[in-house]
Amino acid sequence: MNETTQRKLHISWNRLYEYGVYVIFLLMVVVFAFSNPNFFTIKNAILIVEQSSPLMLGVCGMAFVLMLGGIDISAGANMYLSAVTSALVMQKFTAANGVGGIMTYIIGISTALLVGAAIGLINGCFIVKLKMVPFIMTLAMTSVLTGIGLILTKAELLPVRASGFQPSSIRVGPVSMVVVIVLVFTVVFHYLLKYTVYGRQLTAQGNNQEAARKLGIRTERNAIIAYVICGAMAGFGGVLSAGQVGALSSNFAKGNEFDIIPAAVLGGISLFGGKGSIFPGAVIGIVLVNTITNGLTMMAANPYVYTIVRGIIIFIAVMLDSINYKGELR
Repeated sequence: MNETTQRKLHISWNRLYEYGVYVIFLLMVVVFAFSNPNFFTIKNAILIVEQSSPLMLGVCGMAFVLMLGGIDISAGANMYLSAVTSALVMQKFTAANGVGGIMTYIIGISTALLVGAAIGLINGCFIVKLKMVPFIMTLAMTSVLTGIGLILTKAELLPVRASGFQPSSIRVGPVSMVVVIVLVFTVVFHYLLKYTVYGRQLTAQGNNQEAARKLGIRTERNAIIAYVICGAMAGFGGVLSAGQVGALSSNFAKGNEFDIIPAAVLGGISLFGGKGSIFPGAVIGIVLVNTITNGLTMMAANPYVYTIVRGIIIFIAVMLDSINYKGELR
């Protein structure tokens, strides 16, 4: 195989990786539309977007860690513990001051953000300062956070809406307030990652950590901030998701990291770091994941099929990322 042919093949793979998520998305829409006439409706499209919104916050945060070349698989457990803590704080507040009101929302969201950011800070400090492997550190954190959440709830169902926290009930036109909030955060974080000094430094670190350090970039500080952002957004997404479902079970947000990470990678954010953006790829990625789940539900598919499909999505995301990375100098 001559050099010209190799170059053409490399370009073809790059294009497949770049536009593959859109092709898959369109194919899934066509398949599900033919399988159930209720799938291809405005009402169902709005439902998919609303279900995707809390996880999109997780994708926004995960983008910063992935851009760095790291990973945070404790995102799902973070969502769980942040939502549990927030719900318990809101219960205490409403018991003393009555149900509902803007203060319930402020306290609930602020608590989730603080808890999530604290978890991210712990992850970041252990990974950066103690040189722990991100996968191992966040894997251990997953177990710790889940255990704390189960202790706090005694593994019982914890109501959320009883405190008056119902963000999905507040509508802005045809969509809930959650969608609007997430849209604003998505735009802000896309700009932060793509066009600010911090975002460019993070990209440089992901491409070459040692070179970035020699250039005077404060790599440790940037890495810790990235994990704090990731943790805070997981916490925020957790409490918004809890408001949607109305109550927290012991399985709440379990495995959400396996939706968030593949969605980000399908959207073009590389697991190897230094490449990608939040909009539009990562947005399409999480909508694609939820579209497949929604379509399978409407087809009344076997519940075990969901696990198989999730595995296939992860495989495709990692495969395309690996193929695109091979032979590329960074």
